[in-house]
Amino acid sequence: MVTLPRQCVLWGCLLTAVHLGQCITCDDKQYLFNGRCCDLCQPGRRLESHCTDAIKTQCLLCDSGEFMNKWNKELRCYQHTHCESKEGLEVEKQGTADTDTICACKEGQHCTSEECQRCAQHTSCGPGFGVKQMATRTADTVCEPCPAGFFSSGSSAFEQCHPWTRCAVPDASPAGHSHCDGRPHHHLHSGVFLYQKGGQGTRG
Repeated sequence: MVTLPRQCVLWGCLLTAVHLGQCITCDDKQYLFNGRCCDLCQPGRRLESHCTDAIKTQCLLCDSGEFMNKWNKELRCYQHTHCESKEGLEVEKQGTADTDTICACKEGQHCTSEECQRCAQHTSCGPGFGVKQMATRTADTVCEPCPAGFFSSGSSAFEQCHPWTRCAVPDASPAGHSHCDGRPHHHLHSGVFLYQKGGQGTRG
């Protein structure tokens, strides 16, 4: 009887093990464990115990306040995101066993980062500026200077610049003042004049 060197026997065992491992291919919703293809746990559940020759993979439902959004072999579910009220956040959509909670900024506020972990009050456009783009829950107000012929006399996160009003020159009053809609204004050389809502006029 021929006796092979011990080193040759060990190498043969190693090559056999590698070869067998390459032959085991599991499905997309399975994983390899101890030479077996075990079923993954479905979304909303987590792994309790791996499969054996006698039983399938054992999975448990995620606890209240937890979720799992993928097929998995995780021993723990993920915690639902907490919407921090003191940071201006509120729950937009409550989480479930297979989805996370979705947070959003409260009314009048917007996210300060892409992750939206904190909110800030919308910016108001000051006098001389109007709103070019109104704020949303994810973006702040965009302001722009009022162009010629437009004005803004207050601060607002909603209003655009207002146009000066053009009026035809009516007959002068006995006191020598022109009126348009009951307000005194300055005459224009071109036969029209402008007035600003608020009472101040300008020549054209």
